[in-house]
Amino acid sequence: MVNLRLVSAALAAAVFLSPGAALAGDLEPVYNIYYYSDSTYTQQVGFDQGGCSYYGAGYVSHSGQSTPYADYQLVGYCYEGNWEPL
Repeated sequence: MVNLRLVSAALAAAVFLSPGAALAGDLEPVYNIYYYSDSTYTQQVGFDQGGCSYYGAGYVSHSGQSTPYADYQLVGYCYEGNWEPL
């Protein structure tokens, strides 16, 4: 005879231990980040290029300096490891 409590516990564990959002097929936004020298946002000093991989959205390259004065530009979405441009 099957132990009903054991089966219920196994089903509950399967639900709560499932993969995260990036592996479940959700859209994740991908941004390019432009860094500026100060709060006037007139002189760009750095750049991060957004990208996509199996693990989800992230940054694929960086150039220049990172500063607190950043402008985020939505450039697309990451879906199941694939790039989806706007």
